[in-house]
Amino acid sequence: MLLNNFYCNDKAKQTLVNFITDGRLPHTILLEGEDGCGKTTFAKMIAAAVLCQQERANRPCGACRNCRLILSDTHPDVEVVSSENKANAFHIDQIREIRSTAYIRPNDGEYKVYILRNIHNMTEQAQNALLKIIEEPPAQVVFIMTCNNRARILQTILSRAAVIPISVCTPQECAKALETLADASVTAEQREEAAHLSQGNIGKALELLRDEKKLQLACSARHAAEIICAGQEFELLCCLQEYTGNKKREEFLQYLQEIRSYFWKLIRFKNAVPGNYSDIPMQVKNRLTTLQAMQILDIIDKATWQVSQNVSLTLVAAAFCAAVKSISE
Repeated sequence: MLLNNFYCNDKAKQTLVNFITDGRLPHTILLEGEDGCGKTTFAKMIAAAVLCQQERANRPCGACRNCRLILSDTHPDVEVVSSENKANAFHIDQIREIRSTAYIRPNDGEYKVYILRNIHNMTEQAQNALLKIIEEPPAQVVFIMTCNNRARILQTILSRAAVIPISVCTPQECAKALETLADASVTAEQREEAAHLSQGNIGKALELLRDEKKLQLACSARHAAEIICAGQEFELLCCLQEYTGNKKREEFLQYLQEIRSYFWKLIRFKNAVPGNYSDIPMQVKNRLTTLQAMQILDIIDKATWQVSQNVSLTLVAAAFCAAVKSISE
């Protein structure tokens, strides 16, 4: 069965199996989860389940003609609609195009499936236009939508969709998955490191493994974050020197964002937000208060703005180190 190839998320997979075997698949499904967790992959598996040619108990099989076409993005009745991944980039014209074709009969099967990626980036006008069609969807149409935060979706849309959360794996499960998904040239140590740095997010781990510079940058940023927590100003300045000394402005911006992600995760841990925090050392967890971590986020944001304004990287780094030291003392 195709779902066996989707890692973790047993509850989401069982929900889909129940929908199919009971013959009550909703016309509108929303998959929610962070970027890289596999929402689009799972959306295609749902589409395969809808159009699979096997008996219900075996759907999606992954082997029939319809399943193969869907997984290769060539099925005439499955359309993936997305936009640039930034706020308000998903426009009403794309929804109007869907509405113009949704009432046309399927080409090859019983249903037409629209996969709408990252609907949290829809403008309010686009969401309202989408609402009009999912309120009374054509009988032969299934909408599968993805988002990273349902709070950015109109409540009227949420009330008409079956919401299925998609979560990341543990770093250990991610490393195991990478044995199959990563390039054969990747070493076990690299897989472990990528799984750890991505916090179990398979998509992000694969991205790190495809770009050695990103993997090195993520490792360095984690080390810098731990130095910040220890209040070691000189050691932090040495870490930053790799980027400021060579005038790598874009890499320095990425570096700051990686450090920011670390402290944002620390804040989530301090406030008992469910998640996997095994990659944060115990001495770091106990070193800073939530307020201190939030103050460090403000310092990182200020440094990011300065870098984007072409302020000298050396001056930014010096001010950054002094500021975070005053917080962690």
